[in-house]
Amino acid sequence: MVVTILAAVFLALMILIAWAGYKFLGRQTSLPDEVPTSTCSICKIKFPTKELVVRQIADYKLMYFCKKCILNLYSDLGLKN
Repeated sequence: MVVTILAAVFLALMILIAWAGYKFLGRQTSLPDEVPTSTCSICKIKFPTKELVVRQIADYKLMYFCKKCILNLYSDLGLKN
């Protein structure tokens, strides 16, 4: 009789652990999407890639420029002319 009760408790405990593990793993699968970032070629600050202007130099080198650096370069050009 004691063995039957222990077996039932053990079985119930195993089902409970399996159910809790299933719920825990179900929550773990939804990871937030990370935004790809790149570094500005002038100021070296990281920005989301969507906010940067990308220019290709030669066949392989990509340069990224942020809005602030572009505006600074534009104002420097205006001062020289």
